[in-house]
Amino acid sequence: MSKVKIRLMSTSKADVEKLRKHFLKKHPQAILSHPRKGSNPKYADAQKWFVYGDYEFGKIRRRRED
Repeated sequence: MSKVKIRLMSTSKADVEKLRKHFLKKHPQAILSHPRKGSNPKYADAQKWFVYGDYEFGKIRRRRED
């Protein structure tokens, strides 16, 4: 099966980290990065926080760390 790309976005690092942990507990098929702050110069004074990853149906994936 194919992979589906995931992007979580929030104005708060705490919110995106909370959802990331919740999502990983419920969906072991997902791999998600740690939160990182946006870097688009157009939004220099209002950067958002992002988590990127992917979801592969029917496959339990190993993570390096949680």
